[in-house]
Amino acid sequence: MTQQDPRVAPAVTGGRSPLRRRVDDVEAAIMTGLVIFFLVAAPVLAIVAGRLADGSSLREQRAERSWRPVTAVLDQNAAAGLIGLDGEWGASFVTAQWTAPDGAAETGLIAVPLNARAGQHTTVWVTRTGDITRPPLSPHEVADRVASAVLAVVTALAAALAIVAGVVRIVAGRRRMAGWARSWAAVAPRWSSHR
Repeated sequence: MTQQDPRVAPAVTGGRSPLRRRVDDVEAAIMTGLVIFFLVAAPVLAIVAGRLADGSSLREQRAERSWRPVTAVLDQNAAAGLIGLDGEWGASFVTAQWTAPDGAAETGLIAVPLNARAGQHTTVWVTRTGDITRPPLSPHEVADRVASAVLAVVTALAAALAIVAGVVRIVAGRRRMAGWARSWAAVAPRWSSHR
């Protein structure tokens, strides 16, 4: 039977190191708790965020059911339009005419490619009253919103817990250093007298 090295025994058997302080145990417990909290909370928050984003998108899609695509006729060339309106540098805003779903003739500004010509036909989306709007949400855009919401909430949780873990490490490190300083202050006079 071989005899075990006393320096290796605590590491192998799980025994307590004489250099380990209470602050080390508290820090390890808090860090373990943070990891467990993340593993439990992240999926729950991801499900909640995903459902909220999906519900919001579905409500938006229901509201967009009355929107219709109509054909608009450009009154001017893209070169004569407003470029850079609302920060849109890849399009020109020109006047155009279209017929609203209720049959009323409408005129307004629409975004067109920079090479568009007067008299050209283009498809635009309008509300029930004939006002220009963006195209309705597609299923792909809904999926993107859900994925973005899930990613954002999990990332925010991870960042918050990382900040908490950093604060715990700093506080534990300061407590550890203070403990070492007290221990050294108690031992130093006895050790220096042996010189």
